[in-house]
Amino acid sequence: MRSGRLLTFILLAILWRPAVHAGDAAQLTARLAAAGLENVRTAVGDDGVVYAALENRVMRGTWRGVGLALTLMGETFPEAGSFVTVILDDGVPRVRVQARRSAEGRWKVLADYDVDKVMHLLADSEEKNSSRGRIDITLHPKVSIDNHRLDVLCEYAVAVAPAFETSLWRGNRITLQPVLPLIGGNLRRDNPLRYLRVGIADISQELLRGGRTGLTVAAGMFYPGFAGVHADASWMGTGELTLRAKAGLMGEAVAGDGRYSFGKIDKLTVMAGGEWFEPRSRLQVQLSGGRFVYGDWGARMDVTRHLGDYAVGIYGVWSEGEHNAGFHFAIPMDRRYHGRRGRVRLRMPEYFGWEYEMVSYYKFAGEKMGRSYGTWADDNRSARYFQAEYIRLNLQRMMDGGEPGDVLRNVLPAKDRE
Repeated sequence: MRSGRLLTFILLAILWRPAVHAGDAAQLTARLAAAGLENVRTAVGDDGVVYAALENRVMRGTWRGVGLALTLMGETFPEAGSFVTVILDDGVPRVRVQARRSAEGRWKVLADYDVDKVMHLLADSEEKNSSRGRIDITLHPKVSIDNHRLDVLCEYAVAVAPAFETSLWRGNRITLQPVLPLIGGNLRRDNPLRYLRVGIADISQELLRGGRTGLTVAAGMFYPGFAGVHADASWMGTGELTLRAKAGLMGEAVAGDGRYSFGKIDKLTVMAGGEWFEPRSRLQVQLSGGRFVYGDWGARMDVTRHLGDYAVGIYGVWSEGEHNAGFHFAIPMDRRYHGRRGRVRLRMPEYFGWEYEMVSYYKFAGEKMGRSYGTWADDNRSARYFQAEYIRLNLQRMMDGGEPGDVLRNVLPAKDRE
């Protein structure tokens, strides 16, 4: 009789899990989708760990969407202590975030690139709030100041470049970004900045499964005046180290007075290098070398300090005996939370990035040395920065400061907060 009672007790202990209920995963999915997070999948593991994969297009920065998700996960499963989230980009998994919550409510987060096991566990989960086919219209400002002329203090130009972006399937992105000039009265007639032109018009595709490795190919027109094909490969070695290589075959695409001129696609560029993110100082050091767009060989080094949403840095370029240097920065423009409702969404960019180069004349400028091109409408050092240690540091500070709770109270309907 006693053995029968003992067996019954053991079976009840195995089958009854008061901390986490599998049926609550559907509620969590609905709450994450109601917050505006996209491509949401959730599941509860046999060990009681709560899992989620999501894409953040509603909160500034690559870490805030995870902070919002962890807060909702903790509220939906108040007895759970372990949570795992995968950050997606156009449906491609980039970073895994592991978080533990103590009995006192304190969070401890870690970040890495080991996304495969989590995505396998979530493979059979229903996806909610898909981003596919939705169109984002982002109004990017363009500002140019050039002081190489002696007859004026400087040439200046201000333009707005609305970027129309969408994704039709996993890893795909289609971008069309015209540049509309607003101010530029002292520009010479042969300066392309005077005219309506195409900044970016391309289609890109991520070919690998994400996480530690990436391989993106793109074709179309690229900023600031090239057309051709491009490939970019990356390997995320550790939380701090990243190795990159890119290659492109380009031709000039220059706007003129009422016309566009296209050059022969014969400019081969190949660059390879790496970057290191130092957590204590939050310095990002980038070094790359190879063949620039116009055939000159050289190297470029950037040192950037990340201060939360802000990034400020300096750089130097060496090319066949000539050199150049300058600085760049990225500052936040949009609010921390920008809702994305409907199929077409209009908003400001998350960050405004700008770069100044010291040398704009002599041989370096005359022979177009050290030139490169941009493939993203929001090409700066804060947007789309999926570096594990960078995300961990900012996310930990965010969770310690209670920022996700403020967002929930301000932007989520009352019915979705309960």
